[in-house]
Amino acid sequence: MAAAFMQYMRAHGHTPGPTQRPLLTGLIDGAVGSIPALAVLARSGGLPGIAMTLGLSALQVGLAFVAVAVLGGALYGRLFGRAANDRSGAWLFGLSFGFLLWTLGPATLVYWVTRRPLVTGNAAAGVFVAHLLYGLTLGVLFPFIHRRLQRDVLATRQRTA
Repeated sequence: MAAAFMQYMRAHGHTPGPTQRPLLTGLIDGAVGSIPALAVLARSGGLPGIAMTLGLSALQVGLAFVAVAVLGGALYGRLFGRAANDRSGAWLFGLSFGFLLWTLGPATLVYWVTRRPLVTGNAAAGVFVAHLLYGLTLGVLFPFIHRRLQRDVLATRQRTA
């Protein structure tokens, strides 16, 4: 079924472009990376603290975090592209990307909009660590997920050729 669909798509000129797999990899990686980050947010008190500051429920904040993490993963895949596949340096790319997201998001943008810190104390440290852990997870897992997606596409191409 999937092979027939891929053959149909290729027959009509719809082959995966150079940015398609890194974006898909980033989306998947962002969703996976949000899991340990959410655990840190919940354990440190960051999740309820953010919810209280923004006047939302913890569930709403968690879902918003996952949505932003998924989009952040796609941005990571697009921004770093082939460099994200380097297993020896990808962890550093991911860690720096997590730091960048923390710097732009909770540390700068939210403070600029609300004129007060998002959270303070242990919760603030938890937000920082969650962003770093999210980025580290992105960097470490990206090469493996991307390789798996490439292998699936190549296997499908070989079967239909």
